[in-house]
Amino acid sequence: MNIKFEEKYIADEAAIVIGLPENIKELKNFDELDTLLNGLTEEIISANVLSDKYGKVTTTGVTIQRQYRKVIAVGLGDSSELTALKVQKAVGKLFQFMAGEKDTEIQIILDTFSFEPEDVADAVGMMSAVSSHKLTGYDSSDKKQFHDELDITLVTKADVKSAYEHGASLGSSITLARDFATMPPNMLYPESFADQLAVHFKDRPHVKGEVKDFDTLIQEGFGLLAAVGKASVRKPRLVTIEYKHPDATDDAPIALIGKGITYDSGGYSLKSRNGMRSMKYDMSGAANVVGMMDAITKLELPVHAVAVLALAENMVDGNGMRPDDVYKSLSGKTVEVSNTDAEGRLVLADAVYYAATKFSPKIMMDFATLTGAVIQAIGENRTGVFTNQGRKFINNLLISSKVTGEDIWHLPMSEQEDERVKKSDIADLLNADFKPGGASFAAAFINQFTEGTPWVHFDIAGTSNTSRSTPFAKKGSTGVMIRTILDLIESGTLYE
Repeated sequence: MNIKFEEKYIADEAAIVIGLPENIKELKNFDELDTLLNGLTEEIISANVLSDKYGKVTTTGVTIQRQYRKVIAVGLGDSSELTALKVQKAVGKLFQFMAGEKDTEIQIILDTFSFEPEDVADAVGMMSAVSSHKLTGYDSSDKKQFHDELDITLVTKADVKSAYEHGASLGSSITLARDFATMPPNMLYPESFADQLAVHFKDRPHVKGEVKDFDTLIQEGFGLLAAVGKASVRKPRLVTIEYKHPDATDDAPIALIGKGITYDSGGYSLKSRNGMRSMKYDMSGAANVVGMMDAITKLELPVHAVAVLALAENMVDGNGMRPDDVYKSLSGKTVEVSNTDAEGRLVLADAVYYAATKFSPKIMMDFATLTGAVIQAIGENRTGVFTNQGRKFINNLLISSKVTGEDIWHLPMSEQEDERVKKSDIADLLNADFKPGGASFAAAFINQFTEGTPWVHFDIAGTSNTSRSTPFAKKGSTGVMIRTILDLIESGTLYE
């Protein structure tokens, strides 16, 4: 995509994109817009040729210098109710509409959007990347991404270049995560994922990384991660990506931990035929952590952050993990396996303990497509959140989630679940008990390995994918929580 910035509209062949709030005459540049529409703005709206209804995209044509020009209008509704999120959604609707049109050149008149032009430019940068994105390269056609072929001119006197670039950077990080999550499992597996990450982050400033292979994992005592991944011919990996900006104000890092089960058959607790379908997405937690680190490092945020990714395939083999097996974790605690399909909490246990003891983080956050139980509890449109701190600890997280529209729901975890996870007759812990409250049980299990570090667990089983198109994504992987965690970090409230 090519991007240009102009202070005023310059007549050319590009389609003209405008925002249409209900109170159109209150726009500071109404006279300029009305001139562009040949003095017919109010008549065009009252005749419903163009709509000011929020989120509705309509088109018409005008004659400028004796040449026909297409006008695309984005309805904004009541401008007094606009927020940055609502602007993003409206702009997302615009780009999804345009994906079905033939226009490849547009001039967006930012000041018609009745909002700060910097926020609109940021929205254009992000939404042009994410709204119509899909993974390409696996069918016989040579289709390009819609936004790759688009030429955009942003028209405003304000300096919006850095705002646009911020949005574009964040958008490309989200699509990176979505692409990793969507890749077929014969193409993306623990070793290939680790190799791609090594290449991707190789030349980023202030970044270093490490990959532990299967033999190293066994030698160093990652007993749970090794147990989950040992049945596959594609052995597990533990990937660490560390970023420390010179201006970071705290030595203690933010630790972001991702469940990376690149395929989940269920192991000997084998999934059903339908249940196994789409299990390539079981590494969405790790993919989304990669998206977070990609954005943090591209934007060169002044923080210290560490990503720990536990990568494995959960397969069936004569040497595979079985129900009734007992394995020793990195922490030294032993775990009785009652369900091999409750493997995510096992790999996270080793990864969380490693992050806590290796890096002494200020806060740990893990992201995992962990339980169907969380969907039963709060539906597919909310992320379940657990913490070993009080509710006040996640107040700023809740605020960021409201800013981004990524709905989260604080779920309980108490002594009741602690007792349940310790009810093995022969080991320290049990990985599943098949009783109601499975999401809380899984969170309590992981909490056994946090070593008292402030910790937040995100169960994204319902929100990692969407079955319907939204302004932020077509059907499929969502990259959920990337926007929220970046807002939390950039707002400066993470450490409060």
